[in-house]
Amino acid sequence: MRLDKKMCQFEMILEQFEPMITVAIRKCRIYKNHEHYRQTARIALWKAWQKYDDLQGDFAPYAYTCIHGSILDELKKESRYEDRYQPQEDVLLSLSTISAGQSETACLLKELLNTLPKQERQLLVDYYITGYSYEELTTKYHTTIAALKKRRMRILEKLRKNL
Repeated sequence: MRLDKKMCQFEMILEQFEPMITVAIRKCRIYKNHEHYRQTARIALWKAWQKYDDLQGDFAPYAYTCIHGSILDELKKESRYEDRYQPQEDVLLSLSTISAGQSETACLLKELLNTLPKQERQLLVDYYITGYSYEELTTKYHTTIAALKKRRMRILEKLRKNL
């Protein structure tokens, strides 16, 4: 029965702090997986509510700090994961490993690449053949790493459809 009362209290707190969670998500510039980060923020609010001590001051600033910090931690974790684990398609599209014995595959690949606009083809060449890193490509294309990754994924999806 005591647990039910405590859960009811937290549900009221959660309802009250949902706008704060939304603000924290916007401030961290989350553009995908909104529900994942919202859940991360809710868990942080729960932990903050559990640890809160009335003698330390108001709850709202403490809750916001916990929420914002947990979202940033989750972003760092996701970024580290993306940096360490590249998708297998990088290996499949590595054009520099095509040998003369695979000329039929090379011709097919060349035809497939020629269906792309020049800018999209150039991005793939820069990334896969020239070996530029995302950091180097951000200065060349004047955009963010996330935008480049998304653009590359869209190009690869387009190639798959044409295949």
